[in-house]
Amino acid sequence: MKKNKVAAALVVLLCAPMAVHAETLSLEDSLNLATGGSPQVKRAEAAKDEASWKKVEAYSQFLPRITLGGTHLLDEKFMIQRVSLGGPPTSIEMIQPYTIWSARAEWLVFDGLANFDRYSSMTYGASAAEKEADWAKFQVTQETKMKFFKALAAIELEKVANQNVKTLEDHLDRAKAFRKSGAGTNFDVLRVEVQLNEAQSEKLNSEDNTILSRQNLLVGLGVDDAGQSLAGVLPVPEAQKVASLQKPSKIERLDYQAIADREISAHKAWLAAYKHWVPKFTVFGQADYYNNISKGLQDQDFNNAYTVGVNMTWNVFDGFASSAQAAQADARQVQARELTRQAKLKDSYDFDFWKRRYLYSAALYKAKTVDVQKAQESVRLATQSFKAGTRTSSEVLDAELDLFRARAGLVNAQVSAAEAMVNLELSLGKEL
Repeated sequence: MKKNKVAAALVVLLCAPMAVHAETLSLEDSLNLATGGSPQVKRAEAAKDEASWKKVEAYSQFLPRITLGGTHLLDEKFMIQRVSLGGPPTSIEMIQPYTIWSARAEWLVFDGLANFDRYSSMTYGASAAEKEADWAKFQVTQETKMKFFKALAAIELEKVANQNVKTLEDHLDRAKAFRKSGAGTNFDVLRVEVQLNEAQSEKLNSEDNTILSRQNLLVGLGVDDAGQSLAGVLPVPEAQKVASLQKPSKIERLDYQAIADREISAHKAWLAAYKHWVPKFTVFGQADYYNNISKGLQDQDFNNAYTVGVNMTWNVFDGFASSAQAAQADARQVQARELTRQAKLKDSYDFDFWKRRYLYSAALYKAKTVDVQKAQESVRLATQSFKAGTRTSSEVLDAELDLFRARAGLVNAQVSAAEAMVNLELSLGKEL
């Protein structure tokens, strides 16, 4: 019995690290889950596959088309032709095959080069879809980073709020004790109670933010809430990392490059649609293997025939359907062109905005770091002075509240810098 207990204890000890690991979610784990199960990424990948097959479809216009067919009559009553050979009219049954097998090949030789324009349009479309798929992965990665950092910040802010409440509760007990002993007044008690009520409300808010930010992260990852804890620290802002960063001379973002490809694709599609008025020339050949003598499929009375020629079709009038398609392609071309222009304008604004925001947050973080150090020293001095009788409990409380505010400001500066860095990388289209 004792051996069984020891074995069970060993199993628990060996499995404990695995259980802790399974319930701990790091930034790397989050990124792997996000890129592997994101609906946005999967949708972009499917769109890339669709565009790739559209390119194959457009390329098929350069290849000959071969069709096979066959017909076998189960019952028949053929048409007749009345002829007069100098006597009474005679009815002659029209000769038609009972069984026929056919093979036909057609090859489009010339259509005003519209096939080249269509293939070029699909090529640019496939390139745009591929860039959009890569951008979707990058965008999901950046969004996951931001959600993870916000969840970590919420945890840190909750710790600060809890410590604030605990400190105020201790001061309230001390203020009540001083009031009973005559060393304090009712004013001191009421002042601390007001501050404690506000701190308790802030604690509830911080707890809600922790839960909601964590759930927001898990929803983005596409996983169920199984009580996972987060492991990691907020990044420390480094102003010199982006201080000398300059806006690229050309757009590097994959989504903007994809927009530019969409514009060219729309232009090529318009060129192809505009050539609907050009006559089309096709070379064809057809071979027939037929039986117009007997009805059996296995009979040997089969003959063969073939035809080879050139076919020309010219769409002179189709009720303005082709003209309407050309006009639609032209409108799509204008939309794509304006979307490209808008993207270029936004790219410049995004870079400048998030670079300035990051530099400000980095400077604020540096200032808050100094504030925390000074506030800690202020608390130490106030506590010593209180013990020596030269400071009051209210002054100690004020110093401690300043420390909590400085700590909260430090966390907020960190998460603000992290958000600015994520968005700055998005504006550049690459990680720094």
